[in-house]
Amino acid sequence: MSRLNQDVSRRTFLQGAAALAAGHVLAGHSSHARSEDSTTPIVRTVLGPVEPERLGATLMHEHAPVVDWSELYETPAADWAPVRQQMVAENAAQLDAFHRSLAPKEGPGAIVECTPIRVGRYPDLMVELARRTKVHVIACTGFWGEGLAPMHPWALRMGLEKDGVRRIADLYVREIREGMEDPSGEWGERFTSVRAGIIKAATSTSLRPTERRCHEAAAIASIETGCPITTHTTDGGGLEEAQLFLAHGVKPAKVIIGHQGNKDDRSSDEPLDYHLRLAELGCYVQFDRVGHPNYEVEKMARLIKGLIAAGYAHQLLVGHDHVPFLYRHFARQDKPGDGWQGLDPDFTVVTTQLVPELARQGVSAEDVRTILVENPRRVLAF
Repeated sequence: MSRLNQDVSRRTFLQGAAALAAGHVLAGHSSHARSEDSTTPIVRTVLGPVEPERLGATLMHEHAPVVDWSELYETPAADWAPVRQQMVAENAAQLDAFHRSLAPKEGPGAIVECTPIRVGRYPDLMVELARRTKVHVIACTGFWGEGLAPMHPWALRMGLEKDGVRRIADLYVREIREGMEDPSGEWGERFTSVRAGIIKAATSTSLRPTERRCHEAAAIASIETGCPITTHTTDGGGLEEAQLFLAHGVKPAKVIIGHQGNKDDRSSDEPLDYHLRLAELGCYVQFDRVGHPNYEVEKMARLIKGLIAAGYAHQLLVGHDHVPFLYRHFARQDKPGDGWQGLDPDFTVVTTQLVPELARQGVSAEDVRTILVENPRRVLAF
């Protein structure tokens, strides 16, 4: 906690920060609800429906402002309330930096917030963040997989019940059509009116049975609502994800295979042939760890260029997979107060480093705009 306070105290924008009321996110208090019978595709942001043309450049896989794995280890979620305003203010400043890095025709900018159910996904916190920045925030429904931590016990329990896949799918559909669960209560006890705008599915290096159930539920929810699916992969599994979704009837244009760029075929550092197989299926190929170790900017640009050369510019998406604040002591029962760590991510790596590198490698400005602006607005609208 002391490190966080010291870091934040250096930022003058915290002066005068005040807590915003969160009551507007409770079910029945939404002022931006829109009829489901509308025939005009829209993007579901945490502040309400937005026309796709208003998004601008979009980072397709981020986390904002917090991630907390505590409940995955069956321990209580961390207490973030004492540093709430610090988190929101600092993350808003980071998103504002992304907004300022955009040309006027690329603004205001948007992020797809991919924190799954009960892993630090607080709808009221995202609403507060979205009100502090010009950048649109799109939230997700869905459970995390088992590649990095245990799957959430709520997902495990539902999956083992009679019609378990249908029960999980019903939760996803409700979060898309009505509003996301309020994690301050017991599992599924109450819901907000803040709607999810994308479905997340996650796999280990190979799909495990529990993960398969959640993928099947994601397929059902996507077909019933039109909502796109974005995926987490763990050095493999993306092709199996794509094949599963398509076998269950999901339209390829609704499928985004994420975390591509390193060992996606379980062996190659630059698996272009694997990416081509995904693109040939009609799915989006997403390079969303730009700038991370093993996902260096020059390497990501080279892989993107290869897919563009093969004619797949309209199926490419990018992002950072940044986490502004992470709770490190998630498996501890005592929950010490200094467990939060501010990671100070740079949300401008795509715009200030990847875009110039793509240009240096001969990618046209038109193709860059297709990737950053046109593709996100197409896939996120339903």
